[in-house]
Amino acid sequence: MFPKYKRLNTKDVLFLTKKKNYFSNWFFWFFYIQQYPNRKYNQISFHVSIKYNKHATARNILKRSVIKQAEKLVQQWILAKDQKIFITLNKNKIPLLQKEFENKTKKDIILGIQNHFTQSFIALSKHLWKFSTTSSIIEKNS
Repeated sequence: MFPKYKRLNTKDVLFLTKKKNYFSNWFFWFFYIQQYPNRKYNQISFHVSIKYNKHATARNILKRSVIKQAEKLVQQWILAKDQKIFITLNKNKIPLLQKEFENKTKKDIILGIQNHFTQSFIALSKHLWKFSTTSSIIEKNS
């Protein structure tokens, strides 16, 4: 689990979702903004909708596995700059996710969602890197 200072609070999550600066990749939506200049770390939070499963235990399994994988990836992957990132499931892809994990064991579900998340997080980091290099080129040319 991320330390408290590396998690988003409610105010940040509401701001991120209203700003609508997001990246979508397969099962995940990533809402993001650049971190405040005085903070040299990423802040990340994750939400699993009740639409995924009405049972909290199933949602918590998914959430914990994604958070565990996010911690590993944040340590390994260097994002373009420090970011505030709110991660949620893509509402349109929830039925596909449910169908994929329908008859699988808990361990297979955890490994499957971590693989999907890793692919999505790598795509996000590439997107943020392109976005940050493009904006820095524009700033230099101005």
